[in-house]
Amino acid sequence: MSRRFRSKRYLATRIPMRKLVSFQLGNERYAISIDRVQHVINEFTPHGVLHSGRSLVEYKNEIITLIDPAKIFISSHDERERQYLIICTLKEGQRIGIPIPEIPTVLEVAEDKFGEIPELYQQSNLSSAIQNIIQITNDKIVFYLDLEELVNQLVIID
Repeated sequence: MSRRFRSKRYLATRIPMRKLVSFQLGNERYAISIDRVQHVINEFTPHGVLHSGRSLVEYKNEIITLIDPAKIFISSHDERERQYLIICTLKEGQRIGIPIPEIPTVLEVAEDKFGEIPELYQQSNLSSAIQNIIQITNDKIVFYLDLEELVNQLVIID
């Protein structure tokens, strides 16, 4: 339909979209807001790897903490080498890195695709880092992460 003949009602029903950075760990797919992503790099060396999977990396003369979201779900366990690093900024301005095995993708998702997590599922000790679920297709679910809660949750796991 051309713009000239669109009704105002048609324009009002337009669903807002969100841009996300999505990545795969094991069998699960995760996403974070693209606004929080500062950079994706493919060469990094982790230092001081802890049992929790945390480590440190130097990024632009700053030491940042790497946090592995694969610790949230058993099915996220991924033996592949982490070749990429998503550098993210927390609300307080701190930076964290999320190591992933393959290059992330950018998704544009309609707001109405963001759903609440079913209550019965939440009762099974679900990490508070999972803010929403996003149903991309009939058989694909993406877990939308809250970065601050991801940091806090993995502090508790240690």
